[in-house]
Amino acid sequence: MIRIGPLQVDIDAREVFLDNEPVRLGSRAFDMLAVLISANGELVSKKELLGRVWPGTIVDDSNLQVHMSTLRKVLGESRGLIQTVSGRGYRLLQRRVQGAELVEGRTDAEPVEPVRSYRTRNNLPVNRSALFGRAKAIDDVARSLASAGHVTLVGSGGIGKTCLAIEVARSLRNTFVDGVHLVSLASTSDGNGVLAALASSLDLNPAVGPLTLTRLSKKLGGRRVLFVLDNCEHVLGAAAELAETLLAASEDLRVLATSREPLRVTDEHLYWVPSLEFPAKHESGSALLNCSSIELFIARAKAIDPHFSSDERSVRLVGAVCRRLDGIPLAIELAAARAAILGVETLADHLDDRFSTLTGGNRTALPRHQTLKATLDWSHGLLGEAERTTLRRLGIFVSSFTMEAAVAIVGDGAFAEPEVVAAVTGLVEKSLVVTRMECGGASYRLLETTRDYALQKLVDNGERRLVMLNHARYFLGLLERDQLHRESGARAFSDGWHLQMHELLDDLRAALAWALSPKGDEDLGERLAVKVVFLLYELSLVDECCTLARRALEFVKVTQQGARSTHCLRVRMQLQAALGAALVYLNGPNRETVDIWSDILGSAIALGDHAFEARALWGMWNASQSSGAARSALALAKRFASLASEVGDASGAILGCRLVGIASHYAGDQRSARASLEQLLLRAEGLQHQLPLGQSVDQRIVGRATLARVLWLQGSRDQALRMAQESAAEACHKQPAIVACYVLVEALVPLALLSEKQGLAAEAIGTLQDLSARAGLNVSQVCARCFSEYLRSQSSCDAECLTAFRAALDHLESLEFGAPRAMLIGQYCLALGRAGQYDEAIAAVVAALGRCDETGDHWYVGELRRIHGELLLVEAIDAPSQTVLTRDAEACLIAALEDALAQGSRTPQLRVATSLGRLWHAQGRSEEAAQLVRSACSKLTEGLDWDDFIAATRLLENASGVAAGTSPDRIFFQ
Repeated sequence: MIRIGPLQVDIDAREVFLDNEPVRLGSRAFDMLAVLISANGELVSKKELLGRVWPGTIVDDSNLQVHMSTLRKVLGESRGLIQTVSGRGYRLLQRRVQGAELVEGRTDAEPVEPVRSYRTRNNLPVNRSALFGRAKAIDDVARSLASAGHVTLVGSGGIGKTCLAIEVARSLRNTFVDGVHLVSLASTSDGNGVLAALASSLDLNPAVGPLTLTRLSKKLGGRRVLFVLDNCEHVLGAAAELAETLLAASEDLRVLATSREPLRVTDEHLYWVPSLEFPAKHESGSALLNCSSIELFIARAKAIDPHFSSDERSVRLVGAVCRRLDGIPLAIELAAARAAILGVETLADHLDDRFSTLTGGNRTALPRHQTLKATLDWSHGLLGEAERTTLRRLGIFVSSFTMEAAVAIVGDGAFAEPEVVAAVTGLVEKSLVVTRMECGGASYRLLETTRDYALQKLVDNGERRLVMLNHARYFLGLLERDQLHRESGARAFSDGWHLQMHELLDDLRAALAWALSPKGDEDLGERLAVKVVFLLYELSLVDECCTLARRALEFVKVTQQGARSTHCLRVRMQLQAALGAALVYLNGPNRETVDIWSDILGSAIALGDHAFEARALWGMWNASQSSGAARSALALAKRFASLASEVGDASGAILGCRLVGIASHYAGDQRSARASLEQLLLRAEGLQHQLPLGQSVDQRIVGRATLARVLWLQGSRDQALRMAQESAAEACHKQPAIVACYVLVEALVPLALLSEKQGLAAEAIGTLQDLSARAGLNVSQVCARCFSEYLRSQSSCDAECLTAFRAALDHLESLEFGAPRAMLIGQYCLALGRAGQYDEAIAAVVAALGRCDETGDHWYVGELRRIHGELLLVEAIDAPSQTVLTRDAEACLIAALEDALAQGSRTPQLRVATSLGRLWHAQGRSEEAAQLVRSACSKLTEGLDWDDFIAATRLLENASGVAAGTSPDRIFFQ
């Protein structure tokens, strides 16, 4: 004999026993069990199982799943012994029973001692179906009973307390040799009824006389018995008295109770029964099928309709249903019964009306378990008046809440704080409110089904508007207090702040939706709208920020009279600021964005609001900078800095260094850019500026991103790459998605590409794609696409690659996002040249140079001129006008060199010197070529790392030693 959990298996006789009773098991299922046993705990692949159980036969994987389900059903609460290894196969984990404990055994099958010939007396119901997701709970409770006299299973209605208690009792029948007795208290109403239920479970002869606690104590003295007191919540006093009497009768006696709240007896150990596991929102694949709630749903649905679909889409819908039902077994069973008739899609669509939909439970079940509403009605009927009022008012919270929030919203002058605290505590004990302890603090929430029930009660009592008003006021006050603390320096933005604000969002959305509704509150709606849209921007939820800002702008009534006119102008200005700031990340710096900021600037000046005047200039600068209009951006940056100086805004002056530094870099003045950015970094430690919007951004991180670009141009390439990598890592770890994507687009991705660090570039582009997609930052997504095509074009220039690159550039152009345009166009022109499309390449680079001259976007102009020159040289090889083209090419290269010298850009200077050196070498001017490149190398290596010096030397050797006869594309496209 071999013992597998509760089973005894005779491999030779092909027999399986459960409690000395034979178990009917199909031949295929037995073969699978035998294969798993013979593997001695090792993994058995699906292919191996199919080959050994169905030799020479082609069968579908579904056959394997059906028979595996049968095996797990036979194992009952030990079904977890068969472990599924996703995508690989199965493994049998075996355990053995020692005394009253379940302990881990060896992974190999063990011979077992002869099974006891007697059967423990019990009145437990026959096990008709598998219990899903409770293997660990059964073990945990069994272990608790081994050391504690009394354990109470506590949980909400329908959570599965009774089923769990019965399975625990069944697993311990051999431990409690004097009996295991289930005492159902569901139909009792007082102490006499409780004693009568106990007498019935013990099968006592009523002719002997009534059962009393004294008689009971004498009868049970010294006995080793387990009593399961089921459904105690409505007779708590009588149940508690019975439990204490039982425990006093014998030290070997144990009590396992189920209740929606603790019995509060001496030495009571509580086990809060959890919901079944349900999937996260975006979970998919095999992880769904391993969720116990989904397993239960599908099993119950298939019991009604064997053809119930379990394809991938259906399972995803089932997962969504289980998630909305919070993994409560009763609700899931009711839902599965409906899904088997209506289909899971129809069920999911009607789940908002769950109390009408989820009916029709087993006719033999308790009345309160036959519908979802009846279960909650039973719990509600056991509450005191203060608890009922508190429950329905707590239903207004969409997600978790603090005790402070509960007091503010429930109290409303009718209840003192201690009364609310007592009521919430009572609801927690009665399993109607869930609590979570974290870092010494507690938060609370209602399960979704309980919340729906509470909200209906709130409407029935005519309190919804009052409570919604309190709810909106509380959360507005919360945001206002947070702002005051930060303005006073008492609290700074941190990782914890972003997390805390994310947790408030669902309630803030609900509060704002009500406040802006016809039944809401106009003043409250305006104030809350400003706070919420600002918060959404800080959290990088730009799409939602735009949507709510537009809706709120429609809500704000425009008037031309007195104070109300000024108030409306200010509110509209604030909402427009959030809209303008967010729009640039979705639609790019288009005309709408620019017009919004111009309008804000006018309103700020009219109101004499210097903070919003500065923020409008910042917004206009950002739009110009993003569009590639460097000349305009530099003028706006200087105007911003000048305003800060005029009004004595020290933090604004520091921010002005950043704006001027970035604009100077793109305008081609790298020396001024570096000086401004270094001033920013020197003074930005702990900077908390008071400008509306963008307050949570760490200015040091974004400032270092642009400084890395400047350093790269000035020749400190290794230092620049390190700085870009460090900035990106810090931004991705600590900053909102807007900042992280900015650093990747501004620094790490372009510098990795320009340095031809393909591995680093690919990794950074992947991060950018993931972050921008999750945050819905449309412009960053398109930038990632363009950078990805840039990377691909470094190793391929076929027609498909060029078409994809052009399409990506056109998409970026449609968004009017021009900051990386020059660099991207330069690489596209090189790819065209390598493909032999010289005319198209030259036309594109000439157009790009013209646009740079028009906008003042000069940081990459020298490189564009170098590319233009090289394209002309390659075209000149076989052209009749070779001399003219060569002369034009030389002029382009000389102009590029002059531009690099003027900007102080040493890296581009070396590149163009190398190109010009190759040309002069080909013309027989080898000494001039070598001198030119040697001079560039000398300047480049000043203050550089040794690796940079080696790289520069090699470039010099290559430029001075070009072999005669080298093909033009090898000469110029390197």
